[in-house]
Amino acid sequence: KLVSVVMPIYNSSRFLAEAIDSVLAQTFSDIEIICVNDGSDDNSSEILSDYAARDNRIKIITQENSGVVAARNNGVAHATGQYIYPLDSDDIIAPTALEKMYLAIIKHRSDIITCRVMQFGKENGELFLLRPTKLNLCRANCLVNAALISRDNFIKTGGYSDDCRIALEDYDLWLNCVFAHNMRIYRIPEILFYYRIKNADESRNLQH
Repeated sequence: KLVSVVMPIYNSSRFLAEAIDSVLAQTFSDIEIICVNDGSDDNSSEILSDYAARDNRIKIITQENSGVVAARNNGVAHATGQYIYPLDSDDIIAPTALEKMYLAIIKHRSDIITCRVMQFGKENGELFLLRPTKLNLCRANCLVNAALISRDNFIKTGGYSDDCRIALEDYDLWLNCVFAHNMRIYRIPEILFYYRIKNADESRNLQH
């Protein structure tokens, strides 16, 4: 497959089906979905098994609860795609998201392809993000957690750092990409990613 969508999952049963459905609805079909079940004790496992039985592009990796950083890195380690797209199990993407990001990256627009972002859930409206320049990345994360990057470039960075296992592992990765490896970022000027805003006690970063 050309694109591996890597999804860490921990007690995500409320939103998991919606996230997976958004990937299966993509206009770009040359994908695999690597679902890393990080020791969930809700019915996430049953949901994953049901989807995997219906679509052989879905691969389930099961691990003891080790945290989101370990789950992300484990997912990439099992990925076979030329490109990696991280997606949290409560977020969703527009049907043309992967197609447009793939076309942008193969045209060498940049090393990392991102897009505009819409919030939904507890808060609604477009998420304001600074233009993804080196200077602005020093101020804040301009990419959130989902962007398309080649697997080779991801491996070159060493992956997500265990130093950030509680929070900001994605921001740390992008900083590593840009400052240590001089990678370039291109933002597609369309809303293709939908970021779910939840209550603080539901945050993915509370994962053990």
